[in-house]
Amino acid sequence: MKKLKKWQLATLIIIPVAIVLGAVLLLFLNNQNANQEAIDSKPLVQKAKEGSVASSVLLSGQVSANNEQYIYFDSTKGDLENVLVNVGDQVAVGQALVQYRNTEAQANYDSAVRALNKIDRQIYELRTNGTVTTPTTEGEEGSETTTPAQTQSLDSQLKDLYDNRADAADKVNSSKLLLDATTVLSTVEGTVVEVNRDVSKSTTGSTQTLVHIVNNGNLQVKGELSEYNLAHLSVGQEVTITSKVYPDKTWAGKISYISNYPKDAQQASASPTSGGGTGGTGAKYPFTIDFTSEIGELKQGFSINIEVKNNSKAILIPVSSVVTEDGKNYVWKIDEKGKAKKVEVTLGNADAENQEVSSGLIKDDKVIVNPTADLKDGQEVKNYEEIN
Repeated sequence: MKKLKKWQLATLIIIPVAIVLGAVLLLFLNNQNANQEAIDSKPLVQKAKEGSVASSVLLSGQVSANNEQYIYFDSTKGDLENVLVNVGDQVAVGQALVQYRNTEAQANYDSAVRALNKIDRQIYELRTNGTVTTPTTEGEEGSETTTPAQTQSLDSQLKDLYDNRADAADKVNSSKLLLDATTVLSTVEGTVVEVNRDVSKSTTGSTQTLVHIVNNGNLQVKGELSEYNLAHLSVGQEVTITSKVYPDKTWAGKISYISNYPKDAQQASASPTSGGGTGGTGAKYPFTIDFTSEIGELKQGFSINIEVKNNSKAILIPVSSVVTEDGKNYVWKIDEKGKAKKVEVTLGNADAENQEVSSGLIKDDKVIVNPTADLKDGQEVKNYEEIN
């Protein structure tokens, strides 16, 4: 037998060893890959939660007084006699602000009072003496005359006089109201910010401001929104308010009023507080926002920006959990028995991370975030990772 050389002998030893080592290494790598696939395919589960997809409507408005009073010149009350306040004055509710001079209203009131007093005297005399005093002319005392008892009883005469007195008292009250209207009173507590004593008795005089009072302690935001935003907003929605004057600060508020009727188109186009980004086209609807935070440095007349928050609630799940098949949307969830269940869902709005679900799921349902094609309805899911 031919003797093998050393290198041939070494080759015979090394090759089998290499084959064995390769097989072991391949087996190890296959096990690693299998383990890695098992890790990668491990279901991730997240509970469905309540919330809404981040969305907002941007508006603009102006800080205005919640309580304010405008007093306009009214020629029907008479001639302007005096404006009783000055700019900067602090006024209380019920304080006299403007005084008109109306000689006719004064004369009517004085005449009504005299007529009432005359009837009161007649009632007194008839009850006391059985007679009444009949004046010859208005305001003059006349002679006493005895009403014939044969033709009219005392009670009947008194009844007639009391009826006349009721009519006279009504005239006093009505004439007093007209006379009182010549003095205009404050309906709010606040500061006088405008006074105008130079007015004209022209036909347009009713639009001339005599006094303007504001209450700076209770400000709100007023503006106009477009018809396009009207359908997306409602009273009670929360807002965030910002001002270019204080760019590092924000204020909180709530929509307290939205008009159901559009503002006059001409006035709306001229308004500096229109909002909604529609370039001034379409109908404008006035709205009001009440502050729910401290007003701080904001002042009346400031122009502000408003972000209306979406306060609608829906079921939220990760976008990746939705599976679409044949035009329908499905989600895999784990039921109370720990088994996978495929449910059809109705979707709402979505963003990059979250999907709104309007039907098919309830809060705290366990949803599989990373569903795979090999999932089967009713399959037991023993090992999964729950994430927040």
